[in-house]
Amino acid sequence: MEKNAKKLLDKYLAGNCTPEEVTIIEDWYLQLTFQKEAPSHALIESSKQEVWNQLSPRSRSLKMVMVKRFAIAASIILCFSLGLYFIVQRNATSLTAKTELKDILPGGHQAVLTLADGTVVDLDDAKNGQIANQNGIIIRKAKNGQLEYIIKEIPNAAAISGSNTIATPRGGQYQVSLPDGTKVWLNAATTLKYPYAFAKNERVVELNGEAYFEVSKDHTRPFRVKTDAQTVEVLGTHFNVNAYGDEPMVKTTLLEGAVKVSAASATVNLHPGEQSQFNAYNARLSVNQQVDIDKEMAWKNNIFSFDNDDLQTVMRQISRWYDVDVVYQGKIRPEKYVGEIPKNSNLAEVFKILELNHVHIEVKGKILTVSGN
Repeated sequence: MEKNAKKLLDKYLAGNCTPEEVTIIEDWYLQLTFQKEAPSHALIESSKQEVWNQLSPRSRSLKMVMVKRFAIAASIILCFSLGLYFIVQRNATSLTAKTELKDILPGGHQAVLTLADGTVVDLDDAKNGQIANQNGIIIRKAKNGQLEYIIKEIPNAAAISGSNTIATPRGGQYQVSLPDGTKVWLNAATTLKYPYAFAKNERVVELNGEAYFEVSKDHTRPFRVKTDAQTVEVLGTHFNVNAYGDEPMVKTTLLEGAVKVSAASATVNLHPGEQSQFNAYNARLSVNQQVDIDKEMAWKNNIFSFDNDDLQTVMRQISRWYDVDVVYQGKIRPEKYVGEIPKNSNLAEVFKILELNHVHIEVKGKILTVSGN
């Protein structure tokens, strides 16, 4: 192990690093978690004692070392012992150097509501409280920022023909509680169209993008989510639908209850922990019975989660969250990406991770040009 690196890790464990040194250490850790060569969590845990013994006596004598701090240092030292020092060594200079790239901030809580009469409400700017009254149904923005529907009067059938639309931009997420009590979380660049009062025999919404649904149980009124490629029908359950137009598949992931997915001329019934996948190119509907629920729901928990995903898949998510356009230039090596990144990270922090995998990213305004190193 390089003496300077070991000295810096000792300082980090002892809590004596400067803010700049802390940034360097934690940047190393972020990069290591994103490398396919990095050791597994189990290997790190099994090697803790050996790693601990490598530290200086002064660092070992500290009784109150933060668990997070030790885990980060342990990961880095273990990589040294496995011959993976090149991961951090080859980028140490770039980590400490000042970047000329203009940093782009992550997305946040924002959406636009379009009422049935054409009124447009910017929910990010709207004050808390009542936004509109649609035939006895109150639309309000709660203190936590989510959109709520409160039924003061039950409208007659002739009065419920109109639909509202809530849309998140690239770089936006939002939560809405529909008139029936169903809760919906919208990912970035997503549009949800729904009647401001559901009919007596069914509940139908239209989705473009990605959303997680916790459907209010009502056995007399099936709840249907329509996308361009498929329809999901439920009575009351928790599920996620990823129906972005630029993704190769429409994916419906079931967390709780049961759903029926129909696409083209095929129909499948899902059980908890399963995912339907509709490939629009060959009109094939299949079921994945070993889906990684944590990965599929990571977006709702403000995390990017990648598991052997290619660069294009990674960049599509980045494009939607940071509101940037991606352009590819030249030949790019077919790398696979594994790891997690907090969605509250600035784009520059994401760059530090992606630059490791033989990829160069140049920023001009809101355009990212990606090329091979």
